[in-house]
Amino acid sequence: MSDTADSLSARGIPKSELIEDVESWLTKEKLSIEEAEVVLREKYGKYKYVESSMLAQKVRMSEKIPEFENSLSIIDTLIAKRAADESFETTFLLSDDVYTKATVQKPEKVSIWLGANVMVEYDLENARKLLDKNRGSVQKVVDELTNELSYIKDQITTTEVNMSHIVNFGVNKRRAALAVNNGAK
Repeated sequence: MSDTADSLSARGIPKSELIEDVESWLTKEKLSIEEAEVVLREKYGKYKYVESSMLAQKVRMSEKIPEFENSLSIIDTLIAKRAADESFETTFLLSDDVYTKATVQKPEKVSIWLGANVMVEYDLENARKLLDKNRGSVQKVVDELTNELSYIKDQITTTEVNMSHIVNFGVNKRRAALAVNNGAK
């Protein structure tokens, strides 16, 4: 449809234009009232699907931020212990539900899970830089998703208003036709 193809969001989501004059819009789009209702219901369904997908993605990404914060805090602690030349005792996971204690004499390196069963060893400073960069990237995605969700909610609202305009137009048209038919009898 021409009214939505002109403007897109940052993620390519088409804008839903408000239908103010239903009759001229129907003529322009060459749609009947029933066809317009179907088109708008489909558009509404697509917007709702995109919204739920983005919400799920935002939740997944938002859950990563505290993990990054925790990891950065741990690395800061390791850097501080190394600078003070202090050893410390820690508990770590050996396997599912199996933990052990260890004494770390002079922390120099950490291992970071990168995903896909890949773990890489970094010195503390590089690990901090990597985690800080990744946290920033995740935060940027969360911020973008927040903006896109705001945009998509506006499009959903506009589509709902358009749907009600079409339904009301159809009701008024049927009432007018019924009044004409009743007046002719």
